[in-house]
Amino acid sequence: MINIRSIEIFYWAAKLSSFSRAADKLNTTQPTVSQRISALEAQYGRQFINRATKPISLTLDGQALLQHAELILRQVANLDRDFDASHRTRQTIRLGVSETIVQTWLSRFLEASHQRYPNIDFEISVDITSSMMAALQDGELDMAFMLGPATIDGMACHHLINYPLRFYAAPGLIPNNTLTVDQLRRFPVLTYPRNAYPYTHLRDLLFKITEQRPRIFTNASLSTIERMAIDRIGIALVAQGAFSPSLERKALVAQDSDIELPPLRFFAFYLLGVGAEVLEDLSAIAVKVAGNAAVSIF
Repeated sequence: MINIRSIEIFYWAAKLSSFSRAADKLNTTQPTVSQRISALEAQYGRQFINRATKPISLTLDGQALLQHAELILRQVANLDRDFDASHRTRQTIRLGVSETIVQTWLSRFLEASHQRYPNIDFEISVDITSSMMAALQDGELDMAFMLGPATIDGMACHHLINYPLRFYAAPGLIPNNTLTVDQLRRFPVLTYPRNAYPYTHLRDLLFKITEQRPRIFTNASLSTIERMAIDRIGIALVAQGAFSPSLERKALVAQDSDIELPPLRFFAFYLLGVGAEVLEDLSAIAVKVAGNAAVSIF
């Protein structure tokens, strides 16, 4: 008799081309994944996985089984949906999030998601886009809210929100709170890491205007950028709304500037395939929450 769990394990090992990544996704161990697939191969007298290649690959029989596995798992998912089982089954979603979203509307998304799916728990990782994209493709994350867009085979990409970039400085640091290029020669800009927008765009733009190498201090932590700006080390350049508490207590002041930069564009990403229906619902919740947040922030 067919074992649904074994079929699920085979499916994700095939989709992720890795026993270890499948084990992480399904909260089991690599030996268990290997044993389950070996048992399937023994049951049908066929080899489904070519273990000699790195990453692992499917044999012709494995490709045929993958098609059957997807049909079976989709039918199981449809059964759960029709009988509302997904709302009663405890599930953990591994969610990657950019810190800008953490600082603005993540808590509202978690609250709305809990109302819709009270039995879903979130394992949250805060990171930069390049790291989260790699984690998604390796199966280490189920979903990520990060900079985009990107067109990647087998991955969904839904627009969430655009954040204008704003300069922020300590009160009195910049006369009349009007930032000029000359002042940017005197003070370093505090902003996101080198491998994330807007570093490259800002560097090239300032170099073109001033014909000098700009001083840009990068950091992956918004709270660190905020603290450095409050301490008058430099002028912060971050997403509008990221420093709301500091603005409210007047520890930082938004600066007027003629320097225009494209906004930060955030998207929800997740792998398509069996089980993606819940991720699609969560993405729709994020789109709605982000839209409401945009009204209050901007």
